[in-house]
Amino acid sequence: MASDGKRRVALIANEKGGVGKSVFTRALVDWLRTQGERVLAFDADGSIGATIRVLGTRETEGSLSKTQDPAVGIGFYNGRSDNERNILLDSIASNDPLYIHDLAGGLLADLTKIVDDGEGLSGLLDAFATHGCRLTVFHVISPDIGSTQSVARWLDLTGASVDHVAVVNLKHGKPPGDFPFWYGFRDAKGESKGGGTRRRLLQEGGLEIEFPSLQSGTFAKLDAENIRFSQAQAVGLLTITEQAHVAKFQRDFVAMIAPALPLLGLSGA
Repeated sequence: MASDGKRRVALIANEKGGVGKSVFTRALVDWLRTQGERVLAFDADGSIGATIRVLGTRETEGSLSKTQDPAVGIGFYNGRSDNERNILLDSIASNDPLYIHDLAGGLLADLTKIVDDGEGLSGLLDAFATHGCRLTVFHVISPDIGSTQSVARWLDLTGASVDHVAVVNLKHGKPPGDFPFWYGFRDAKGESKGGGTRRRLLQEGGLEIEFPSLQSGTFAKLDAENIRFSQAQAVGLLTITEQAHVAKFQRDFVAMIAPALPLLGLSGA
């Protein structure tokens, strides 16, 4: 998957809440910036979002800065608001190469209102294309049926005009058995169920990757203190074992994300 030279807008998406979109966004933006990449990042859940809470710039006393530079901290907007959701499209006016938006659950219908008056996404996709941008949608997958149904809705609305990456979140279990609706399963009568959306995504050229799991206790400590993964070794909060947990998580993340980098306009491994 070679880069096509277009600017990229990455949407971290799933209509189902709690699947791990913000954790994946935080890991991705944090790592890219440590590699020296310029990334304009946004939290579409407003100033209360989990991404801005951890990656947003802060004042000297520790409070989040009310004004955020999305190239350094995290820009934010309420994707459910008629007055703010247009930021998703208007953000590309800066003419940067890469934008990443952490979309809150349930925002797909709101995105259809930006250009298309609630009637799909064709106008929005055309607007991005007109300005030299191609979208990559990262679908963070959990075991819930709603998580898989969200991917199907996105595929119906976007088709081949968007690149799709399924991100199987290993925090929720081990594939395939713990993700029955995504990978498919046989019920008690031996009938095959599920798996159709995954087959469709892969048949249409989509990519599937696995998001590694960080031990729950270690993650909870970092999350409570709003500490970035890249800072975990230096802040003195974690034990040596917990630091090793984070180091392994980061190594696994780098290996996992490598095949998707060309879809962000970056060189893959």
